[in-house]
Amino acid sequence: MQFMVDPGADATIGGMTACGASGTAAVKYGTMKENVMAMTAVLPPTTILSANNDESINLDDSTDAMPGVVRLGCNALKSSAGYNLPALLTASEGTLGIVTDVTVKLHPIPSVVVAASCAFGTLHSAAEAVAMIRMMGIPVSRIELLDETSITAFNRSLQSDEGCVGDNDGDDELRLRPMEVKPTLFMEFAGHSETVAGEDLKAAQNICVNEFDGTNFVSASEESTRQALWAARHSLYYSVIALRSGTGEDIDDGATPQSTVLTDVCVPLSHFADIISDTARDVHELGVLGPCFGHSGDGNFHCILPLKKNDTEEYKDKVYRVVENLTSRAMAVGGTCTG
Repeated sequence: MQFMVDPGADATIGGMTACGASGTAAVKYGTMKENVMAMTAVLPPTTILSANNDESINLDDSTDAMPGVVRLGCNALKSSAGYNLPALLTASEGTLGIVTDVTVKLHPIPSVVVAASCAFGTLHSAAEAVAMIRMMGIPVSRIELLDETSITAFNRSLQSDEGCVGDNDGDDELRLRPMEVKPTLFMEFAGHSETVAGEDLKAAQNICVNEFDGTNFVSASEESTRQALWAARHSLYYSVIALRSGTGEDIDDGATPQSTVLTDVCVPLSHFADIISDTARDVHELGVLGPCFGHSGDGNFHCILPLKKNDTEEYKDKVYRVVENLTSRAMAVGGTCTG
């Protein structure tokens, strides 16, 4: 069994619960809201909370009342009794209570897992391929979209590692070597047999290559290759920041995680291709560094905008304009500014 919510580096169960984290596997397994079954939380004094089989320590109305401790949810896979209080506290970021322990949902480890990648001529066509794969009901475990600048950062992260992973012979082998700088999809398929996973892989390949002119569709089933692929994807945030790192005498003026502007919009899949393409066009026309990548199967993507200490006010204004345009577009189509 395994816990499948994987938002990235340095995440903790408590933090993921507090912010309602998702990640690369959310397209199949859901976010923390779907994977938190029960929790214990400390609530402010005089708070009364009861639903389902939830229990709380006695509370009183005195001004010196002690905080209340409540147990929310249960260990059953479903319950139709009462409000879904664990989901209410998940993503509340400490505003409703302090979560002290969490019971999470575990999922079986698939017998067969296959990773794949495919390059596209345009970002829009890559995003359209994602929407079609989802609309056709192909059960992808992960499907991530990286634009050209993200691939550049991805390649640099691979070159910084020792050697390359996945050097077995075979024309269809996905090797972790620097990739062609084009918009690229990273995908993963899982099943109880090679036949099941292979059929899903072929269905996605047909859509990518035959309907949206994808090229260099390659796959790999070796666990070491897949793990290295997703490790590089998870570290992409830091690889992007490194594109604006300082050099020489200006090394201390380079971009840092603290100086980087993050975005995290999520939009309906029917609008995903237009929104991510318009954002990439803004980045290009305004002349800022802002790679677009993310959990495309959910319509969720990031535009990461690293800032240096010595950036001009004009450059910063352009960065903020990208953020404002992206947020406005997402909200206008019924999306959210934080996926």
